[in-house]
Amino acid sequence: MERQLIVSAASLRYFAEVVKAGSIRKASERLHVAASAVSRQLALLEEQLGAPLLERGRGRTALRLTAAGELMVRHVRHADRELDRVRSEIDALKGLRKGHIRFGVPETFVRDVVPRFLERFNARHPGVSFQVEVAASTRLSDMVGDDELDVALTFNPLPSLRVKHLYERLLETCVLMSSKHPLASRPWLTLSDCAEYGLAMPDHTMNAMQIYDDMFAKARIVPRKVLVTNSYELMRAVAETGMAIALANKRPGDKDMTGQHRYVPIKDRRVKPQRLSICTFEGRNPSPIAAVFIEALIKEFKQMELT
Repeated sequence: MERQLIVSAASLRYFAEVVKAGSIRKASERLHVAASAVSRQLALLEEQLGAPLLERGRGRTALRLTAAGELMVRHVRHADRELDRVRSEIDALKGLRKGHIRFGVPETFVRDVVPRFLERFNARHPGVSFQVEVAASTRLSDMVGDDELDVALTFNPLPSLRVKHLYERLLETCVLMSSKHPLASRPWLTLSDCAEYGLAMPDHTMNAMQIYDDMFAKARIVPRKVLVTNSYELMRAVAETGMAIALANKRPGDKDMTGQHRYVPIKDRRVKPQRLSICTFEGRNPSPIAAVFIEALIKEFKQMELT
């Protein structure tokens, strides 16, 4: 039966100090202990290992390592490096207990997706505070590029050398309407199908306005705008009441449990999907807590792909 080897931390510490000092006497002075105590720990270590670690010949000014001693030195140095690594990881974990996250989101996510995600993250990291900037995607992308935000959700972001995209997903453009609307039973629609109905549309401050205007112009359709607004949430709410219909992307994770609204896909070559991106600043690595937040956010949206 093999003997279990248990080496004390004191024995390893004394051995390492003797190797560094070159003699038991100098090591005892540095350790502020008696030379006999150092010798005792070395003898105990050699007994446990079953081999001498140091050559103690007469007339030598310094101790010399044996082959076994060389192996033990490598082990001690490796253990020191591992201990430093563990200390660094523990320090990083301590940093996760508190911190501040600067998060940018388009208005379309503020009602359901973001509040649920923040609630779950806060439950795991109650010491973390949040600054949430709600703005148009162009503004959010600029803020990320200026390092004013740790991370942002954006639609159709323009290329930038200062912005790094960590996650991207194409979202199908649909028509959002009340489940009681005359078009709600259709499996799909064209832009022409929408022409005779009142539309809730974004104003000039919204990124989508130019995209939608170009789509209708190419289809030679003049949309009947019942409502023009700078609020995606108002557009959605009005569409759900039945007052108008709205072009919209089905939000990831959106489940209408009440059956009050419906997204009907558009099949039209002029209608393009929207690109959703999770982006961060290219110029530096995020803080430990921001890195954890970003990882959790990406995981959240990947899970939504399955729903």
